Amino acid sequence: MNDFNAQQLLAKIMGWSQDESVLKYVPILQLLADFKYDRYQRFAPGQHFIESLALWLRQFDMEDRKAALDFVVEKLVYFSDQELSHLVQISYPDIIADERMRIVAEELSVSRHLVGAITNHRRFAELQLKSLYLGLSDGARTNELRRASNNEISNEQIWHAYELADDKAEDMVVELEKSLNSRGYNSSRPRFNLVWLIDDFSGSGNTYIRYDAEKKDFKGKLKKIYDRLNRGDLVDSTNYEVFLLLYVATRQAIDHIEYWADRFTSERGYKPLHVRVLCPIERSDKLAPENYPSLQPILTKDQYCDQRVADKHFRIGGTDDARLGFAGCALPVILFHNTPNNSLYILWGPEWTEFRGLFPRVSRHREF
Repeated sequence: MNDFNAQQLLAKIMGWSQDESVLKYVPILQLLADFKYDRYQRFAPGQHFIESLALWLRQFDMEDRKAALDFVVEKLVYFSDQELSHLVQISYPDIIADERMRIVAEELSVSRHLVGAITNHRRFAELQLKSLYLGLSDGARTNELRRASNNEISNEQIWHAYELADDKAEDMVVELEKSLNSRGYNSSRPRFNLVWLIDDFSGSGNTYIRYDAEKKDFKGKLKKIYDRLNRGDLVDSTNYEVFLLLYVATRQAIDHIEYWADRFTSERGYKPLHVRVLCPIERSDKLAPENYPSLQPILTKDQYCDQRVADKHFRIGGTDDARLGFAGCALPVILFHNTPNNSLYILWGPEWTEFRGLFPRVSRHREF
């Protein structure tokens, strides 16, 4: 959509009669659309951001449209494909290799500042080979992470899913033995020592670990992973460390994961989980009344939310009110490939609902 049509469309929706309002908003919105928002992957074929914005604003009462538009201009946090790709590319040198240096320095009882001595030590290379990488979702970008490692992660060390079949685990151990023997690390029963769990985003942390008070048991991906790792056929259960590497995560999710993972691992006698986040979203970004009061009138109106999305999967987050998103996270966050349901409902409401979100979400689960 060209600039002139965008100006006319928004002016009509917003009821603008003066050019200064058009000139204030349209250039910014058009720039954002060209640079980022038009590339949202869940838009319908041929649809662009300005069209989505117009359809979205039309759903609000006239007195609420300016607050909704200001929210988009001032508070929206959009992670593009290129930005997430950058986080993937720095993951290996900035986090993964650095943690391996820390471990070797502690084992050798030397200062971490002795970078040359650490990286040239045989133990550093050995741990490189004995590192296992598992993707926790499609957003983990495991192939991209492997390429960004400068050939330090092999195909035999990385897998796109965390649920490993026995034959796949056996193949990985066989390849590990070959790699170790080719580098002079003879081992009759090789196992991995470092486990990296990779994902792109966490808004609440509930998907990874949570406690079911009714069943008095833990649930989530981390429980399944730890139980699998401690079978002893893939990972050395006497000497291992587990890292959860998230490209983006909220402070709420980080605190939740660290608290419940600590309880889980302590109760089961497992090694503790180390959480590493490249781009944290702080609590101040949450759209609570004290952070962004002008949006609160919109969030209190029932007509701006379709509560049918608050199904059994949504209620796992501890709330049956969808307006503030899953687990009440109230985020202004958009991921280029799909809007997280931890964000405000007005952003992600699916196209089949009565109130459609600005960046409609495609959900993994849906009750009919």
